[in-house]
Amino acid sequence: MKLKGLSKEKDKKLFIYGFIVCAILFIVINYITSLARYRNTESIELASGNISYNKADLNIIAMYQEKDDSTKEEKEYVSINKIPTVGYKLSEDSYCEVNGEPIEEVEIEYLNSEINISHLTEKGTKCYIYFDSLVKEMLGKLETSKGSKYTIDAMPNPITGMYDENTENPEHKEKLYTTEDNYGTSYVFRGNNSDVNNWVTFANHTWRIIRINGDGTLRLIYQCATPGCTDTIGVNTQIGKSTYNGKGNDNTYVGYYYGTAHTDEKPSPSYEEAHSNSTPSTIAKAINNWYSGTGAMTDYTNYLDGSTGFCNDRVVVKEVWDGYEGNGTGQSASGYGPASRLLTKGGTWRKNQYPTLKCGAVMPDTNSTEEEGFKSFDEINPAALKRDLFTTSNSGRGNEVLTNPVGLITSDEVAMTGAFGVTVGANYWLYTNQYYWTMSPFRYNDTGSALMFDLHENGRFGTPSVGDATPGVRPVINLNADTEFTGGDGKSSNPFVVNTGN
Repeated sequence: MKLKGLSKEKDKKLFIYGFIVCAILFIVINYITSLARYRNTESIELASGNISYNKADLNIIAMYQEKDDSTKEEKEYVSINKIPTVGYKLSEDSYCEVNGEPIEEVEIEYLNSEINISHLTEKGTKCYIYFDSLVKEMLGKLETSKGSKYTIDAMPNPITGMYDENTENPEHKEKLYTTEDNYGTSYVFRGNNSDVNNWVTFANHTWRIIRINGDGTLRLIYQCATPGCTDTIGVNTQIGKSTYNGKGNDNTYVGYYYGTAHTDEKPSPSYEEAHSNSTPSTIAKAINNWYSGTGAMTDYTNYLDGSTGFCNDRVVVKEVWDGYEGNGTGQSASGYGPASRLLTKGGTWRKNQYPTLKCGAVMPDTNSTEEEGFKSFDEINPAALKRDLFTTSNSGRGNEVLTNPVGLITSDEVAMTGAFGVTVGANYWLYTNQYYWTMSPFRYNDTGSALMFDLHENGRFGTPSVGDATPGVRPVINLNADTEFTGGDGKSSNPFVVNTGN
């Protein structure tokens, strides 16, 4: 193929026309580029929220979110194009302006994942919306109360052994460990009693802080019955003993609430039927009875968050154990997600263990003994999250089946605070020299019994049948993100005191 040339006269005209067009395009592109970050935000559909304003009046808007994993003293913001749905509040740094001058009359409201801007009076208004991290705010409250900063480090990943103060915390400085949960960055209290000052007085009981949740709420576990008690071991560290479920001959009974068991007429109910959360477990009933009875917690419900849930991870993982390829229904031999993160399919405890705080995390189809067999936990199964995250009926998140905002600790949380497989030892603060339940399923075995994870009296993980009456019960709650403290430094002799107006 030949290319035809142009005459000099036509060539000259086209050159001039082309130069003009290019100049115009350059100006337009440069202008659009200068507004790109605003245009992207202004025109987004906001799948995670809405902005209400009149585009004729407000032609530019930018949003910024505080980094909740920053260790710097000053706030750090990053540009975002979606309104955060959880874990943030509207910052006082937010403002609107016209021609570089702030507008005092404009009102900005952040409510139910929406931004509403009102009292706009001039065209060309520019608004800059900043969101402050509630988890950083809670961290700041604790640090202010105790009068010193925490040392922050990343959670070991994978975890390769029981907490070791000589390698993980050699200077014996109080340290928090960061990892992701369903809401953002969580700060976990990992360590032993000598360097974890996480004692709290609330509702006439003494508690310990497990972690600051990624939405800024504070997760506590029951420690002892009265304010000022300092029990670290013994029966006083639990509200009593209970079976997890009175029955155990079906996969359904690994549920904190459970569904339909097999019958002769219906030997294989569906997975959805088996785990439908229609009936509270024996241990759920025991905790509810304590909450409204001897625990006298009902007067303090307003201080608790019901939407930050408790994870009863019932994701079925094929080959979590050799021969365990059931689908989590009836009496099929089935393995569950928490087990695959701690054990190999050969039944041995992993040398590298992979706990996660992300409820509903997608697990690999097979449980390799090698590190590369694991996927990232970034992907969440919405159906699993909706089924297994136990929240109260008015929470707007999770399964909304709990009567009261109280649950149990998970095996993943226990591993992150310091325990490791069947390693015996008392070198982490959750050790109580007692057996006590988690709400994490292990498996339904081929001899006809549903099994859960618990903590043994010697500090290692155990896997008892749900009908075992030996383990104790340690309730877990989440304090609201707006919780205030009236004092304390977190030591057993001077616990943080929650401001309840008393």
